[in-house]
Amino acid sequence: MILAAAAIVNPTYVPQYWHTFLLTCLLLITNAVIASCHTRLLARINQIGTIINVVSLIFFYIFVPSDIINTSNTTSEVWETLTNGTEWPDGFAVVLSFLGVVWTMSGYDAPFHLSEECSNANVAAPRAIMLTSGLGALLGWFLILIIGYTVKDVAAVIRSDLGQPMASYLLQVLGQKGGLLVLSFVIVCSYFSGQGCMIVSSRVIYALSRDGAFPGSQIWSKVHPWTRTPVYAGIPRVHGL
Repeated sequence: MILAAAAIVNPTYVPQYWHTFLLTCLLLITNAVIASCHTRLLARINQIGTIINVVSLIFFYIFVPSDIINTSNTTSEVWETLTNGTEWPDGFAVVLSFLGVVWTMSGYDAPFHLSEECSNANVAAPRAIMLTSGLGALLGWFLILIIGYTVKDVAAVIRSDLGQPMASYLLQVLGQKGGLLVLSFVIVCSYFSGQGCMIVSSRVIYALSRDGAFPGSQIWSKVHPWTRTPVYAGIPRVHGL
């Protein structure tokens, strides 16, 4: 999405594969550094990320529909028109479409892996699991409804040269300035979500290494005496292991 935003600002720019690779490495390294910080700082970062996510959702719910309220799709267009853009049968394609929300699996999964680092874990962890899964389902459903009622050309969004459907959708619906504004919120939210995934992954690696399940477990299972976090456990995650 960052590269897509750069392409929107500068139409002559064409992202290359190595651009994506280097940017991914940079994001993973910064995520790993943050995941190695003290638990108090991680708690503060998580609070900030949560607030930004909620504010961004509210902003999306209000800004996108109000901008094109007179040109929104009809209910029949949203619910009665099925466009299968895959080679699978319609029924199976619908099932596969739910893979798009697999990203949220890290939402209710995170409290489970971080229960050792939170206070009152027997209450806080189950509560966090229920809230993340319930709110994720509810707020995500409204977001999908807004996209369904406001998108103008699904085929154009998918086949856009930007290579990023969300960026293409926002550009199509809101234009360059409005699209970039909302996309910037999406990018920041995605970064915080990626940060959560990095923390969870490092804790999983730490837990398995503590039981000697990984080669080099004696390294990955070390806890830094000051940060009280498994600093080295983020290294395998950065390398995609």
